[in-house]
This record gives sequence, structure tokens and C-alpha cells, in this order.
Amino acid sequence: MMKIKFWKLEAAGNDFVMIDYRKTLFRESLSKMAIRLANRRLGIGGDGVIFIEEKSGVDFFMAYYNADGTGPVMCGNGARAALYFVFEYGICRKGSYRFLAADGEHLGMIADGKVALTIKKSGQLEKIILDGETAYFINTGVPHLVRISKNVESLDIYAESPDLRKTYNANINYIEKTDESRWKIRTYERGVEDETLACGTGATASAMIINQIFHDLFPITLQARGGDLTIDSRDDKVWLSGPVRKVYEGIIEI
Repeated sequence: MMKIKFWKLEAAGNDFVMIDYRKTLFRESLSKMAIRLANRRLGIGGDGVIFIEEKSGVDFFMAYYNADGTGPVMCGNGARAALYFVFEYGICRKGSYRFLAADGEHLGMIADGKVALTIKKSGQLEKIILDGETAYFINTGVPHLVRISKNVESLDIYAESPDLRKTYNANINYIEKTDESRWKIRTYERGVEDETLACGTGATASAMIINQIFHDLFPITLQARGGDLTIDSRDDKVWLSGPVRKVYEGIIEI
């Protein structure tokens, strides 16, 4: 039996199990361990598990694994949670960071109660016709399909999302404009295979489409079910920012 210390964080409703993995804690693969820890009935529960590892030349490496064990992959809200954890846990206390995720290097900042990071710009925006309407495929470190919708709040997100998710191997996002530079968003995430309360890379992908197709100016705020996420473009970089909160900490026996 092994005891593992963890924190549980939520970033705009995306919830994550956080592990300080600078020293090897167990022999089991991180993928298998993520499945056990993320299980909402037999483990701690979360959309994913984040292992913070040491990496030369940067402040840390974020090894993010989805609840189904896929990974390491990029996760925007997971990266924001990682920045918060690294600071509050005492691993590395700074105002600005340079760190690695599965899709490469990112910058991060913690200021004014918000946690922000740079998201990679997509080099290609692809238009896809679905049911006679245009949807958009874009990659922001993770592939996303974005659909413009009406009545997003009451949308049956499970009607088509599982099939679209498999067809395009992407997260499926639905957005609706509510006010000037404010939109609502709901996301069905691969790896979780369910709706999550927010998706950072999905919000960023949607904001890029909103800017390019609908010509809304940055900053653009998207209201997810778990909280607001704001995307801005500064110095030729795209920044994702929003809240992060510690839910609890504990020790689990494995």
C-alpha cells in the first residue's frame, strides 16, 4: 500500500488531480495511475490528472493525462491549474513562467487573481459543412471542431457530439453570441468522453474563429458553465486567462 499526497483544483469548472512528481512515486505507468485517480467513484475524481515533473531549461513540465488515461496531451485549463499548483505548493514561486506541455513550450503568468498562459496559434482554419451549416476545425494544441449554435444553454450536447468527436478525433464546441465580445460555450471533450464545465483550448479555438470569421476584437470572453475564460492577443501571442481554485488536498492510499 502506498500513500500519495494530492491537491484537487478546479479551473473554471475543469477539475484536476494534481501530483508533485519531481521524484518517482510509483512504478505503475502514469496513464494507468491517471485512470485510477480520476475515477469519480473508486478514486479521487477529475477530468484529468496532472503530474508536475522537473525539466532542464524550463520551470517545469506539465504531464497531463485525461480521465481515460490518454496522454500526455495539452490542456489549457490544466496548464492554468499547473501554474497555480506550482506556485501555491511552493515548487516554484514566480510571477511569470516558462514551462513545457505535450505540445511544446508555453509562457505563464499569475496576477490579480487570474492565471494565464500562452496558447499555440493554429496554422490552419478548415471549414466543414455539417447539416448544411459551416463548422470550423482548428488546432490550438488540441484539435477542436467549433459549431455556431442557437440556445446553447438548452442544447442536447449528446445528440451528435460523441459521433462527431470520433469522426474528427477532436473536442466538439458549441458557441453562441450573447453580447459585445461575449459568447457562451459548451464543450464535449475527448479523453473525458463527456461534457466538461469548461475547456481552455476550446475557448481559445472558438475565440480565434470569432475573431477571424465574425471580426470581434480581442479580448474575447467566453462564458462556460464553470466560469468565464478570456482570450487576448498581445505581442503576437494568444493568452488564455481565468480563475483557478483549490478545492481540497488529501492523501490517497494506492
